[in-house]
Amino acid sequence: MENPEKEITQVVKALTCAETPEGQKAAIEKYYAIDAGFRHPLCTVLSGPNSRNSILGIYQWYRVLSPEISLEVQSVTYNESKQELFLEVAQRFHIRWSPLQPSPARLIVHIVLTPSVDDPKLFVIALQEDFYHPEDLAALVVPPLIPVVRLLLRAGSMASNVNAFVFGKLGMFGSSWLLSPGTKSCIVGYWSPQGTKPSSSPPP
Repeated sequence: MENPEKEITQVVKALTCAETPEGQKAAIEKYYAIDAGFRHPLCTVLSGPNSRNSILGIYQWYRVLSPEISLEVQSVTYNESKQELFLEVAQRFHIRWSPLQPSPARLIVHIVLTPSVDDPKLFVIALQEDFYHPEDLAALVVPPLIPVVRLLLRAGSMASNVNAFVFGKLGMFGSSWLLSPGTKSCIVGYWSPQGTKPSSSPPP
């Protein structure tokens, strides 16, 4: 890629929505470093000699699983000084044998670039990381589980609030460890939401 910020959208579509195995293989070999790494909630490839071949296998299996993939890159952020990209992507992934209707899944893609060994003026992908919210991962794999995942996430929020209230009443909101000057001992104190100073002993 000569201009990563402008070219990355077409690169992603060439990788994910390739019409033929040959086209997908050519895209992987063109846009990934030979020792590229890949991280996804369901699989990972460590950077190493010829690790790009393992990434190709993942993309080809992805395409086998879903002959119909629609994808839209909604935003691109390019940090030129760090040579990295952040993409916000929405996709519909329909498993070949599934009778279920696909649901849109949102993900954030982090890409680290490196100069190509063949042409230092061009950039290739050294690392790709895909980040999904739990409900978006459910939308990708088993769409009917989306309401269940959302319910569990809301239950987690309620449990956090209940626990914060109960343990706050017990004086266990937090603690501060203060090192006494000239000593090696630590004093345990409690921090109060009302802004009171830490105490060397817990409240009654």
